[in-house]
Amino acid sequence: MQISIINDCLDQNAKLRQTARIGSLFSNCAVNCFGVKSDLEAAGFLVDAIDAFEGREGIIIANVAPRNKEAEKWKNGTPFGFFWYQKTLIVSSLGGLTLSLVKKLGAIKSFYVFDITKVMASINNRELNKNTKQRIINSQFRSFDFLPRAAHWIFTEKKIPFNKYDLSKIPEAPNAIWLVDNFGNIKTTLLREEINLNSKNKFVAKIAGKTRSLNFYDHLSVFPDKTLGLTVGSSGIKEKKFLEIISRNGSASQKLKVKNNMEIKIV
Repeated sequence: MQISIINDCLDQNAKLRQTARIGSLFSNCAVNCFGVKSDLEAAGFLVDAIDAFEGREGIIIANVAPRNKEAEKWKNGTPFGFFWYQKTLIVSSLGGLTLSLVKKLGAIKSFYVFDITKVMASINNRELNKNTKQRIINSQFRSFDFLPRAAHWIFTEKKIPFNKYDLSKIPEAPNAIWLVDNFGNIKTTLLREEINLNSKNKFVAKIAGKTRSLNFYDHLSVFPDKTLGLTVGSSGIKEKKFLEIISRNGSASQKLKVKNNMEIKIV
């Protein structure tokens, strides 16, 4: 079975600890861990991971906790919860934009949130002693101490408490760049049906403070060489794919001088 971890803990020590913990809880599984730098980037990674699983049995764990004033709303950081996409279990942090793109694409039908204190109270002391449970409640590395265990309990159908969450409270995804890939292609949060092309088949938007006029092309193969353009990319779920800004045989990000999380303002 495949288990994929998406986390903003980027260093090798954090990756080691998370993969070792989740791997020790599940037998006969392959575990990988991918670092991201923002909740919007995590949102895109989560969408692509779900698409790659294609609803098969497996687990995705995503945690990018807000580190600004939003985190102060909760006693010990953003809550966690879970949802299912067919046979794939997704356990995720709730705060920020991490769930915004699965919401946009309609991949999340219900979300269930944990209260870690109540979860720990439901666990038998023979499984976790009182000191361990208190350490988990107060942990500053909940991706290591709580999330792997929660994923295991849900996946193995252990009875632990959770509450249904109102999906309308999950933030809407912004019109933005969620990833610049290694080729310099710009992955956006926009779908084809969300944009209008003018009479010259151009998409006009303000990006990095400048108004840009980009031709839309159905396929990369018809892009003129070294020319910026817009096309339907490979990221997304099933037929719902996000638009990408590309420069064939060049770097679109270098030409536009953009980076992840920049706003795209449709003109």
